[in-house]
Amino acid sequence: MACLLCLMASAKAVDLGPYDGVAPPPGVSASSIQVGHRSFQGDVSLNDVSLGARVDRHNVNIRIGRSAEWAGTPVYGYASLPYSQFELGDELGGEPLPGVELQAGEGVGDLALAGAIWPYVDRNAGSYVGLAGYAIVPTGDYAAEKTFGLNLNPGNNRFAGIVQAGLHQRINNRFDWSIAADAMVFEDNDRFIGARFAPGTLDPAAPARLEVKPYFSYQTALAWQAHPAISVAMSVYADRGGAVRVAGGDWSRATNRERYGLWARLLLSPRAQVNVNYKSTINDRADLPLQDNLQIRLIRLF
Repeated sequence: MACLLCLMASAKAVDLGPYDGVAPPPGVSASSIQVGHRSFQGDVSLNDVSLGARVDRHNVNIRIGRSAEWAGTPVYGYASLPYSQFELGDELGGEPLPGVELQAGEGVGDLALAGAIWPYVDRNAGSYVGLAGYAIVPTGDYAAEKTFGLNLNPGNNRFAGIVQAGLHQRINNRFDWSIAADAMVFEDNDRFIGARFAPGTLDPAAPARLEVKPYFSYQTALAWQAHPAISVAMSVYADRGGAVRVAGGDWSRATNRERYGLWARLLLSPRAQVNVNYKSTINDRADLPLQDNLQIRLIRLF
């Protein structure tokens, strides 16, 4: 159960789109709506009983951003707010153990605030070096009882911060390449139960402190412009770290996962586009590995 706790209680990487490293021109506003589905499936242990498990997360995400210049340097900022719903399947649904029921949450998630700056830009050569910072603010719906077994809350009841650096390079008129890395740190959460039972019972233990070690992610992507209105890309990701512990107990195994992503962009007009991406794992050593991650985003520029 420790790896399941790690997976659901820690974090996810900041996955960039293949052209996200290109600095936008100043004075452009953007709004988007994204619909997504993420699923995990495997075997977990609860009170020394092995259970087949499936966790599905459905979400809708609203994002608003604007580009500008600061001392002649391109900058961009956005705010993003999700609405999420969890579903449990296989033996985790219903009562995985007699008298034990896990509660799947639904509601507004945590607010994300992001800012990016490009200290080096050569638009003629298609070269960009960018730095970004993200703050995750605990505004989402959260109840301690929905952390019994694993965190099924839309929110996380703690602040988190991310720093990211990336390079984007146009290879020729058809191909672009990008690479990025990020590190994420977490505030402790003092209202977390996890896979802990009250002594001598199958009742949840009292909430305690959740601690998470820093989480690191690395990614690279190769994009191909098949047509002025159509681009496709493939990405590879590596996720490391993020070990967790509850109530001062033993640290779980850290995340050690490689993923791939397939991405497509369709320009509907000069100011509207649809992005579709699918991600899954190449190798995931967790007890409950990521199976599928599908996202569809509609973007409108103003």
